[in-house]
Amino acid sequence: MTTDGNAAESIAKKLAQEEEWLQNFQKNIAKSAQIRQAIEQVVDKFDQRLGLLEKNVLPMHISNGQLQKKQHNIQRLINTIDATLQFYGKTNTVENAIRDGNPHSDLNAYLENMECLQQAINFFETHPNYASQTENMKMTLDTGFTILEKAYKSILLKNSVTVDPKLFLKTNDQGELSPRTGEIKIINDEEPIVKIGVWLLKQHRVHFLSHYSDIRGNQILKNIKNIAEEQKLMQLASRSKISTVRKPIQRSEKVEALIEVDACHVMCSSLLTLLELEEKLMVKAIPDTSRRAQVFRELVSRPLTHAIIHTQKVINERDIGIIPLLPLLHVLSQNYARFHNLATNSIGDVQFDLLMRQLQVKCSSYVNEAIEKLNEDTTKFVPPDGNVHPTTASTLNFLSSLTVHRVTVTEHVLALTAPQGQNTTLLLPKLFARILSALGSMLKKKANLYDDPTLATIFLLNNYNYIAKTLADEKDGLLPAITEMNANILSFYHEEIATCTNEYLKSWNGIAAILKSVDRIGEDKAMAKSIMNTFVRDFEQVLAQQTDYCISDPAISSNVQSQVKARIWKNYSQLLDTCQRLHVFPQGIKYTENTFEMAIQNLFSSAKIH
Repeated sequence: MTTDGNAAESIAKKLAQEEEWLQNFQKNIAKSAQIRQAIEQVVDKFDQRLGLLEKNVLPMHISNGQLQKKQHNIQRLINTIDATLQFYGKTNTVENAIRDGNPHSDLNAYLENMECLQQAINFFETHPNYASQTENMKMTLDTGFTILEKAYKSILLKNSVTVDPKLFLKTNDQGELSPRTGEIKIINDEEPIVKIGVWLLKQHRVHFLSHYSDIRGNQILKNIKNIAEEQKLMQLASRSKISTVRKPIQRSEKVEALIEVDACHVMCSSLLTLLELEEKLMVKAIPDTSRRAQVFRELVSRPLTHAIIHTQKVINERDIGIIPLLPLLHVLSQNYARFHNLATNSIGDVQFDLLMRQLQVKCSSYVNEAIEKLNEDTTKFVPPDGNVHPTTASTLNFLSSLTVHRVTVTEHVLALTAPQGQNTTLLLPKLFARILSALGSMLKKKANLYDDPTLATIFLLNNYNYIAKTLADEKDGLLPAITEMNANILSFYHEEIATCTNEYLKSWNGIAAILKSVDRIGEDKAMAKSIMNTFVRDFEQVLAQQTDYCISDPAISSNVQSQVKARIWKNYSQLLDTCQRLHVFPQGIKYTENTFEMAIQNLFSSAKIH
């Protein structure tokens, strides 16, 4: 019963709550209806007022828009009138300043006047009523352009510098031309040139560029000619100082050819330097890349053509051997890509590749000719004192020069005729081996020309020693190149020198044989006298025969003298003591210890150090 009572009470409470919620909901509905009714009344009033506002304001808005448009048109007309008055007020002054002005005196003012006139033309071109005035202004503007272009030409001519040739003739530690570009000035005042050029390009005026290519191209041509002439004068002055004869220098064909080749070398080197400096200037003076490239093609044509044609002429018409041509070949091959591009892009027909081919072929022919001359040498000259043959010295100088320019000679001379696929690094060592072999054969033939076989031996000794010393001289760098083909080359020559020395010493065998019987003299005065007299006679005969012999190397000369003395002195010293003890020569013995020593030391006294 208690449980049922609690359930009834809970249901009653719940029912009471729901009745209360329902009453509140009904109140909210009634209140919402009142609010909706009030809003509808406000909206109706707003619609009424909006219609009234549209009826009154819209005509006023349309009227104001029309007024604003009229005001804008009036303002634009006023601005046009102001601008017209402004340009009319200035145009006469500007036109007179352009026609009568001078860009040289005030370039900035002149350019400002030109710009002002352009603005006036642009303004009046929009107004057909001013067509006649516009045409007059355009004529004045063209006059101004013409005046500016003439001024550009005049300023460029005035400021183009004739460079100091001596700056291009400086050499580095290796003796190569190495001018300091920082010291070289090709233009005096570049500012007006740059300013006018840049301004004209902005106006799409390009006629002035022909002035640049003509003037600067001619200036470079003039400069390389001056540099070449200065080189010739320096060469002549240098030869004049060396000459010991006080008379005008005899300019032989050979000397002139050498001077001409050196001048070509300097000309080509200086041309590259000047063009490098010119390109730096052009970057500022002609900022338009395509225009600059075209001007450079025109500018480079004359100086490059002159340098190539003149060099070709010297190479083809002069016969001077390979040595003077190697520095020229070196600079051209080292800068081959640069010269090739210049020649290819130049507007002229520049035959640089032909020049290179001619130079390579000429050098190759000189190399072959050098070997042929050694193999086919039939001249009868031999040094009368057995000294070094001039051909030996010239051949070693030839090899040294080839070594200095090894890369150039290998790649641009020897490779020209080498079989395809051959290892180029061995081309020069193989050539040296051929030349030394030919030189050795020639020396043996020359030695056979001597009537005196001992002098022939001295001749070979001197020449072999000269070759060995030259090869061993690290300054020349010959040995590393030659040992690539023959690692024993130096020892070979040293063995030949030893063989020649031993062969020479045989000329004293007769003297040594005379003294062998000294031990048997005892107290026999007659025998002592006979041996001494025979010795003196034969000793003097050998000295007389060898009086003009020359061993040019002091060290070898001293060594040979020591060996001669060693062969003779021991027995002669015993003979000398015996004769003095027996008083065989009461008047005195001719060759005492001192006089004998002096006689030996006087051997090869005619030697000239080379």
